[in-house]
Amino acid sequence: MKKLSLAFIICASNYILFAQNNITGRLADNSGQPIAFANVVLKAIANDSLVKGTTTGEDGSFCLACQEGTYNLVASYVGYERLSVRCGAGDDLGTLTMNAKQLETVTITASRTTESVDRFVVLPKQEEVQAAGRTLVLLDMLGLPGLRVDVALQSITVDGGLAILQINGKEVPVARLANLKAEQIKRVEYSNNPGTRYLDRGASGIINIILKEREDGGSVVAKAESALTTGFVNGYLLGSYHKGKSEFALEYTLGYRNYDSVPYELEDSYLDAARTVTRSQRTNMPFWYIQHTLNAEYTYQHDDSTMFVASIQDDFFTKTLDATGSMTETDNGTTTNQSMQQHNYSTENLPKLDLFYTHKMPHGQKVELNVVGEYATDRYDNTLSYTNGTYATTVLGHGYALSGEGAYRKQFAKVELRTGLQYQHNFAENEYTLYGVKTTMTKNNAYLYAEVQGMIGQKVGYSVGTGAKLLNVTDGTSDQQYIRNLSTARLQWRISPQWSLTATSQLTPTLPSLSALAPVFQQTDDVEGQQGNPSLKPSDQLSNQLMLRYVHPQGWYAVATAGAMHQFHPIVSTYTYDPARDLFVLTSQNADLWQCLYANGQVGVQGLWKCLNLSLTGMYLHYNSGGADFSHTRDNFTAAANAQFYWKSLVAGANFTILPQWTLYGENYSVSEMAQSLYVQYRWKSLTAMLMWHCPFNPKGYRYETEGLSAVHPYRHIHWTANNGNMLVLGLTWQMDFGKQYRKGEKTLQNGGYDNGMVK
Repeated sequence: MKKLSLAFIICASNYILFAQNNITGRLADNSGQPIAFANVVLKAIANDSLVKGTTTGEDGSFCLACQEGTYNLVASYVGYERLSVRCGAGDDLGTLTMNAKQLETVTITASRTTESVDRFVVLPKQEEVQAAGRTLVLLDMLGLPGLRVDVALQSITVDGGLAILQINGKEVPVARLANLKAEQIKRVEYSNNPGTRYLDRGASGIINIILKEREDGGSVVAKAESALTTGFVNGYLLGSYHKGKSEFALEYTLGYRNYDSVPYELEDSYLDAARTVTRSQRTNMPFWYIQHTLNAEYTYQHDDSTMFVASIQDDFFTKTLDATGSMTETDNGTTTNQSMQQHNYSTENLPKLDLFYTHKMPHGQKVELNVVGEYATDRYDNTLSYTNGTYATTVLGHGYALSGEGAYRKQFAKVELRTGLQYQHNFAENEYTLYGVKTTMTKNNAYLYAEVQGMIGQKVGYSVGTGAKLLNVTDGTSDQQYIRNLSTARLQWRISPQWSLTATSQLTPTLPSLSALAPVFQQTDDVEGQQGNPSLKPSDQLSNQLMLRYVHPQGWYAVATAGAMHQFHPIVSTYTYDPARDLFVLTSQNADLWQCLYANGQVGVQGLWKCLNLSLTGMYLHYNSGGADFSHTRDNFTAAANAQFYWKSLVAGANFTILPQWTLYGENYSVSEMAQSLYVQYRWKSLTAMLMWHCPFNPKGYRYETEGLSAVHPYRHIHWTANNGNMLVLGLTWQMDFGKQYRKGEKTLQNGGYDNGMVK
């Protein structure tokens, strides 16, 4: 008599004891080899409770007895990703493949944070989650290097630049992230080195929120924010429902501003041997805008390896500006006092269709495909009137963009390979009605990249990638083509469990925009005009950075960063005098170089007395900018402080810029806003209330200043958004959950981005 298999014995005994249905199957790895002695359990869908458990036999087979119904089968084994399958009583699941865990990299673990060569992984503490309520507040607590979160302004930056925001790998707008419940978060993945794939987008970092598993059910989230003293309103509504393998979501976002106090102080000089003009203007530029965004999304999760997402989105944006003021102008020795009025109106409609597919395959492989189509219609009107003349512009535009990306990942024994191809076709047509000119421009953008990540010994991890970018631009009369390289390299050394040293180098191009290339000339007033430059060439930037990080197990940390950025032939804005038009014309040109040397230090503590987070950041910057007829250097020191106090369902935070950052680029020297904000938030059951205080020590509001260093057009411009001074904003968020919510699938591709090419 043949020997009975372990699976048969288990099934027979279960049948005798319970006379119930059986769920059977077999576990195997990517090569088809059986996985013996793995844990296999059945969980109830209603409450996630354990129904039955077993282990696989030597041939990887399993058998579980159960009553009639639908269950989640979860399999786990050391060295493999956990496998979850929805099944019913009596199902034969056949062979289920378990994927090996991602390649191990150098890690430095301190408290709840793990650092690897390409990311930080944070497991939020329970007391932080309870107090934070929403994800944006939680991110503000983490103290990650380079991450700056302003809860009051609802903004996120990494090293002062663009942060790509994701939920389960799928890119989302900041509103979606801000309104996500913190208790839904399983972990936070953060990278201040996005890698080769995202270099083409100019991203400085990635924040990926991984959610806990969710099952059938749904939720409704409603949020409203309003200032108590001025026209400031934000609204948000999200409804989602999960059933079986499908999820439906409908999202609406509203932004409204109506500011009546936006003072400007402008001092301008225009200098040439043939004409010299000086101007002094005092103006108030009140504005209002309203933006609606509607997004409908469907997700089909066939299994843990296959997912499809389709979304339809439409953005509606309208803005109006009406300014009044006075100007004293001296033109070649003749002084006049003039009144000034300006009316500016713009509107845009941008519908978008996004289709995404991902599939995991044996042997550690994964493929992702994404196609995005966008269509745009827009209108721009500007009328500027002085006592001695009126200058108007009207532009009607429309166009479309088609984007696609395919990405592939493969895990080998010691390295991981990531490669992909991105492509975008952009068409824009603009009619300058008052000039009788119509322009059409087409842009084709292709980007092929590859990246490998692995280990050198036990303490050093590396990541190296390169890509080739091909850009073709045509306006019907001329055709321009650019080919550029994008490369990145990262090396991390685990000095000890608390110390790490990371070196990063990047080479990235900056390509001219359609509007910068458009040859259309527009007269702004009796002194100025502007025109695109079809002869622009791309610039290239080489960035190098060294970061030393220390984390104490009790929460104290320090980060020291030093780096250098060098841009070859940067694209800068310059003024020249045009004797034929007797005007000073603004155009874009390729300068010689731009450099920035910096040193940054950050110290802080997480979880002091289990209720307090503190951090202080300071940075020194040295700039050098040069061209054929100019050379400028500037030095700047900037500092900021951040704090949170949290206890049970209460959290209070402060975010202060102590010294603002000045930036020199080309011949323009500008300062970032003097951000100051305080907030207090309290949660009670399904309701969250937040009170935000903008500019508590700056009653003039956010201040913006720009200084022009040009010998042709020196200037100094200052303006304030005075409505933000001492502004109190009250926000209420309500969320109702019903049923059990299940885990969303991953999406890491995000294409799109329409360029209207409009010269304003």
